[in-house]
Amino acid sequence: MQSSLNFDDLVALLMVLFTLITTVANILLWNTTRQTVQLLLEQVRHQIATGYSQAQSRIIDAHRELFLAILNNPSLLESFTSANDLDPKTWEIEKIAEFLINQVLIGYLNFTNGIISLNHFDGFKRDARDVFAYESVRQHWHRVRVVHSDSFRRFVEMELLWEDGK
Repeated sequence: MQSSLNFDDLVALLMVLFTLITTVANILLWNTTRQTVQLLLEQVRHQIATGYSQAQSRIIDAHRELFLAILNNPSLLESFTSANDLDPKTWEIEKIAEFLINQVLIGYLNFTNGIISLNHFDGFKRDARDVFAYESVRQHWHRVRVVHSDSFRRFVEMELLWEDGK
């Protein structure tokens, strides 16, 4: 029994082989395309997160500039605090505490948005604990904590304040 391929069998075998090669190539192309799309999605997510972090920073910077303009202008400070029945020194300390809290907020947002790595964030947390060690910052935090997001409140209270029982 000698088996020999006739022309029709050879053509059919080549078609099967060609179909197999085409199928494997399509699977590899699909996998590469999927990986490329996933990479592009991650880049878009990172750009959105970066934009959000930058927008938050600009808002905080604008508030800081506004308050510093008031703090650095004695007559404006006097007018503002008198009009609002505030003690100028107390208001200055509250604004400084607010600046420090907002600085911690920027670092936290940059971490949660993937802008800074965990290694850098660990160092940042040590600095942030030092910020929240100031009595004026802790007091101000207890007054303003409700305006911050749940996740930031948990971070401050569980990561920065809880160790000291404050």
